[in-house]
Amino acid sequence: MKRTVFILVLFFLLAGCATTPKFNKDGSPYWTNHTPKRTRTTYYAVASAKQSTEALSVLRAESAAKDMIGRWAETSIDASVITFIEEAGETLRTKQVLEVLQNLSIQTVNIALRGVEIVDRWIRDDGTVYVLASYPVKNLKEAYRLQAEELERKALADAIKADVLETYLQGQLEKVD
Repeated sequence: MKRTVFILVLFFLLAGCATTPKFNKDGSPYWTNHTPKRTRTTYYAVASAKQSTEALSVLRAESAAKDMIGRWAETSIDASVITFIEEAGETLRTKQVLEVLQNLSIQTVNIALRGVEIVDRWIRDDGTVYVLASYPVKNLKEAYRLQAEELERKALADAIKADVLETYLQGQLEKVD
């Protein structure tokens, strides 16, 4: 009997610890003032907004959180591209290659932001809306891979077009002789 009571008490204590959210002194969720740290798998952003209506406030706060995640993603990709260029040396320092890599970065961020999830939302008494957004880091890696493959397919298609055009021009030049 004592063992059963002990197990039940332990169970309820552990269950209570697992589900009790942290709050700030003003009653707001802890995450409104302390953005969860980025983990190896997830990046977090917190944003707030106060507009004329609650719906507009939600829209604005969610947009701001996505913008924060987008800036983080762009910075992460740009840093990778810079490292790649530095390691590749002078062979890649052409304007055309840099433009391709920049385009790859922009397109990847646009694709990647589709994976942003609003984890929590809290509305202050004055109508200010706070949102906690998360983004799986694997989505950024996957979006980058997909965009790189698309770019590679486009480059291959462009190379084939260039070969066809060159063959055609060679044929036209032979007719002139």
